Amino acid sequence: MSYLGKNLYLCIHMMTSRTYHSLNLDIASFDSSSIVYILLPHRLPEEELSSLEDLSTRFETNIVAISEMDWNNDLTPWKAPAVKEGEFGGHASQFLDRLKEDLFFNLEHSLKISKPRRYLMGLSLAGIFSVWAGVKKELFDGVAAISGSFWYDGFAEWLQNQSELKCVRFYISLGEKEKETKVKRFANIEEDTMKVVEILMAKGADVIFDMTEGGHNSPVIPRICKSMESLLEHK
Repeated sequence: MSYLGKNLYLCIHMMTSRTYHSLNLDIASFDSSSIVYILLPHRLPEEELSSLEDLSTRFETNIVAISEMDWNNDLTPWKAPAVKEGEFGGHASQFLDRLKEDLFFNLEHSLKISKPRRYLMGLSLAGIFSVWAGVKKELFDGVAAISGSFWYDGFAEWLQNQSELKCVRFYISLGEKEKETKVKRFANIEEDTMKVVEILMAKGADVIFDMTEGGHNSPVIPRICKSMESLLEHK
């Protein structure tokens, strides 16, 4: 058993669930330098956690599902009006620093990964956070946005203005029914997503776009699996 930080213990080669500071971590470990971080709005149910272990074995990678972050604030790159009331806090820079300097460093040290092949995946707001982080920081070998909230105010314009992409491999998926919404802000999600895909490709990125069955809240494990197939198998 190895020690991670002050309050997280990790058993190698098994599924573990721990709280690390304010974050919940579900970790499927594998003897590999590859590690996939998945940002989720809530902890997966037990039956889906067992699926993560299966994916870890199939793709020969460590998988870390992260939940219980401050969703509307930690994952948004700048302030913007919230969907219902109030505003998104725009604390993504601080959250990314926490991941890089604390969680990634300590966890990868615990797993004895000295030169990680690191991937970041996110659902919904975590999807735009993942793309934003991949563009800004040279941390990731690949990034996936699953039903990314590309309707977010100013995101496409920000992306267009970036002179360099720190990550150049992206997988972006969208449910075919996501545009069928009564929320006006989400109505153009298909066009908003395709605009992001086109901007990334125009800047030289390797982008796989996938229109999947269902909507925003469709089962997440099959979509995670497709993300991993695209980023980890097609190198």
